[in-house]
Amino acid sequence: MSTEPLELRFTVACPREHAFDVWANKTSLWWPHGHSVSGDPDLTVTIEPRPGGRIFERTPSGAEHDWGEVLVWEPPRRLAYLWHSATPAPTPPRSISPSRRRRRGPP
Repeated sequence: MSTEPLELRFTVACPREHAFDVWANKTSLWWPHGHSVSGDPDLTVTIEPRPGGRIFERTPSGAEHDWGEVLVWEPPRRLAYLWHSATPAPTPPRSISPSRRRRRGPP
């Protein structure tokens, strides 16, 4: 049984570079800490900026919990990763490709 990758698309009102930076380098700012292994409200989320890099959470006490692995790191165009699940079945790869769309009308 093959699993298709999950692809999400949404538009944000900012430059591509900023969207990539916040998603990949400042994940702790937006990640809901209740959706983590530890549930610690003061954890940090890290995406290591390279193919083969880890995606993990770190608690203030220093405990680390791996979440995934970076497959593609092409800032600011594309980030793809595998997400490790607590279930035995593998989860599909995810990727982001920020794109800047022009707004119509007055700024």
